[in-house]
Amino acid sequence: MALVIDTRFLLTHTFPPTPEDREKLKHFTARIHSETLLIPSIVFTEYIKIAGRRIGKNSANIKLRHWINAGAKVIDLTEEIAFKAGDLALKHSQIPLADIIIATIAHLHNAKVVTDDKHFDKLGVKTVWYKTK
Repeated sequence: MALVIDTRFLLTHTFPPTPEDREKLKHFTARIHSETLLIPSIVFTEYIKIAGRRIGKNSANIKLRHWINAGAKVIDLTEEIAFKAGDLALKHSQIPLADIIIATIAHLHNAKVVTDDKHFDKLGVKTVWYKTK
């Protein structure tokens, strides 16, 4: 199964809210590394913008490189993704564009998104999270 990594997961992975969450994330991450992991390039942009403010640009870049080195595939915005995302955005104008792009990638790869963001439910995308919702 393919999993699309959302910004929320990468941020939670980097900044676990509690020690208990840190343990749950450790076990969850070990499990998902056996799956095909896809990270949309827009997620990199969001992650660097948010995490970079807290840990610095270089540290944020290193953390993203760790995911690539562990086998995650970066999915760039292609013409096909852009057109399909545009169609989806017309139907869901209230949802952030990054989430629309992530959902489109999930649809194209028949994948679930690793997130707790409720926008994906509205976009018809299945999600998984490191703890029960």
